[in-house]
Amino acid sequence: MHLTDLSKKIFTNIYVFVATFLIISTVANIVYLGRNTDKKAGLEGWTGQPDFKVFWIAARDLDSRILYLRKNRTGERKAVKPLYDKNEEFYHFRYSPTIALLFIPFGKIIYPRAALFLWSILLTFVFLAALLLLEKLFASAFALSKTQRYLILWGAFLATLRYYLMILGLGQTDVLIAFFLVLFGIAYLKDNEILCGIALALILHIKPFYLPFLAYFLLRRKITLVISAIVSFALFLLIPCVVIGWNQTMELIGGWREILSMSIPSQLFNFKNQSVSSMLGMFLLKNGAVAKFISPERLVYLISVIFIFSAYAAMVWADKSSQAPNKNKYKSLEISLLIIVSIIFSPISWQAYFVSLIIPFAFVMVLAGKVKKQIVLCAALGVYFLLACAVGTDITKFIPLVNSLRFINISLGTMFLAFAMIYAYNRSAG
Repeated sequence: MHLTDLSKKIFTNIYVFVATFLIISTVANIVYLGRNTDKKAGLEGWTGQPDFKVFWIAARDLDSRILYLRKNRTGERKAVKPLYDKNEEFYHFRYSPTIALLFIPFGKIIYPRAALFLWSILLTFVFLAALLLLEKLFASAFALSKTQRYLILWGAFLATLRYYLMILGLGQTDVLIAFFLVLFGIAYLKDNEILCGIALALILHIKPFYLPFLAYFLLRRKITLVISAIVSFALFLLIPCVVIGWNQTMELIGGWREILSMSIPSQLFNFKNQSVSSMLGMFLLKNGAVAKFISPERLVYLISVIFIFSAYAAMVWADKSSQAPNKNKYKSLEISLLIIVSIIFSPISWQAYFVSLIIPFAFVMVLAGKVKKQIVLCAALGVYFLLACAVGTDITKFIPLVNSLRFINISLGTMFLAFAMIYAYNRSAG
């Protein structure tokens, strides 16, 4: 057997991919688990994993509230610890009460290392499922060779590995968002608007910045999808009523709204924020006249709205003016662009959000083989990998100041990914 044949056989073997994925994930989980969390029970034994710590504490606080209400039917609240702590500047719970309820099984585990271990294992298999479902989605939607299918798997994994490892290191939830977006894509390509709405509602409970999706689908007159998303969101939001009652649930929903109104403005100009809107807002605020005319928060929100809805208008216009023969091809482009626009133009965009780029990158891999002149495509993808996957990591630490400067390198790299996708879309056959 020739070396090239052996390499291809290894590359297109699902067991090799899964084994590689699990080895990388396991090593990362062991390193992060040992580095950040002690074996002791309770908060005094917790030295790291700040994001998962937020969920763990919130779950324990909600569980304590449930137990208290069961024992004290009078409705007294003086002994109930607030789920949404306004005194905590950054690491406070800012997700829906339903998310805290779903985390209670982890909160019941008093040993941080054990709770985090189970959460990390869950994240590993959820992300693996997202990648495998994504490959199945595009394999069924397009006529792909075996090599192209594995380009999707390996390419999407490697293109977002930086963010995936960060999520494992912090214990974040963005892998769930990527998984739900894949489910959304599967339903959207099958014209199942009800399931699309349910998937979107689950996403909004974790990351409300995807809310503009509803406006886009209203413009596209996908009324069933929008209604399904709104109804599903409301039903999911009321799930805590089953265990804590209506009044307590309304109180928690009010706390969620208040914490969002506090936490978002406080982090708009955080040096780790990758938002293009935030960066442009900082640049404009250097002009004294602009600073006097509008508050910093409203300026960033305004820029975000302008960018997002301009992108939506362009997408709707492109859909009406084009005669795309392949329905799945345009829908895949549509979903990919919606994800990219939502992430880079959101007022706040943390690095972990970019793990959802598995979908647009996989779509680029679908189109890549159908583009005749690939030099422009390869150059754009090369810039993406440089800016989004290399800059700001140990790879560039030898370059003075690069890793310490506030620089929206990942968003800029994602723009090159969007360019590569649109370029490949326009120049690919079928």
